[in-house]
Amino acid sequence: MKLEKVYSLAAGREAKVIVSEEDKPDFTKSGIRIEVLIKDPRENEFHLPITETHPQFWKLKRLDADQCSILQYQYSGITEKQVRKAIKEYKQLCGLALVS
Repeated sequence: MKLEKVYSLAAGREAKVIVSEEDKPDFTKSGIRIEVLIKDPRENEFHLPITETHPQFWKLKRLDADQCSILQYQYSGITEKQVRKAIKEYKQLCGLALVS
C-alpha cells in the first residue's frame, strides 16, 4: 500500500511525500519508507530535491539509506510536521485496510 500527499510550499514549489511499507531483508519486520519529491512552478514532473547538480550531493554518497532520506526531505523545504502527518494518515489507512 502507498500514500501520496502533495503539499504547496513557498514560491509555488510543491512537495510530494510518498509513504509506503518497506520490507526488511529478514522478513521479520517491516518499516515505513518515506520519499520526498519536489516540483518547481516551471517544471512538469516531480524529482528528488538533491541531484548531482546540487551543491550538497556529495553528502549523500557517505550516508546510509535512512540518513539519505532524512537529508532529502530537509532540503525539500517540507517540515517534519508535514512528514509526520503523512505517516499518521498512512498508518490510519493501513489500519482501515486490515479491518476491511
